[in-house]
This record gives sequence, C-alpha cells and structure tokens, in this order.
Amino acid sequence: MEKASKVMYTIANVFNYIMAVLAVIMIVFSILSMTKIVEIEQLGLVSLIVYAIVLIFCIVIIAMVRKAKAAGTSKGWDILFIVLGVLGWNVFYILGGIFGLVARR
Repeated sequence: MEKASKVMYTIANVFNYIMAVLAVIMIVFSILSMTKIVEIEQLGLVSLIVYAIVLIFCIVIIAMVRKAKAAGTSKGWDILFIVLGVLGWNVFYILGGIFGLVARR
C-alpha cells in the first residue's frame, strides 16, 4: 500500500504541474488583456489574482509532496494530503492519503 500511495501522489503531482502551467498561461493572458494587447473581456485584474493564487497553491502542494516523499510519508502527511485533496478536488491525493493511512509501517 505504501508504493500505491507514492504512485497516487506522483500522478496527482503531474496534474498539479499541468495546472501550474495553465495558471501561468492564464496569468500571461490576463496581463495581455489588461494592457489591451489582446481583447478578452473575461480576463482582467480579478482573473490575474485568482490564477496567481492557484499557481501559488500548486507550487506549495508540489513542494510538500516532494518533501513528504523524500522523508518517507507519515500518517500526518497522509491526513494533510487527504484534506488538500478534498479542498483541491484531486482524487489522487485523497486515494494516496487513504492508501498511506492503511499501509503498514
């Protein structure tokens, strides 16, 4: 179960990397829209702030997963990732946390 937990965390991290790249792209488009280089009415200051928060959230979670995998997961990390999986709607973090909790250590 420990190996399954690490695999789930790896899959979740791949999705987080994709989300971080998309957030950067949307930040760029928001800035271009605000400077009137590109005319997209839905993008502006609010979308810039939202996507910046999403990017920071992704980077923090990626860093925490890397730290947890390097140090060997513990029950505390698994519970944290279950909570973050629920908050971020990422089923792979939820499954990884559950597998980590039921694994023998």
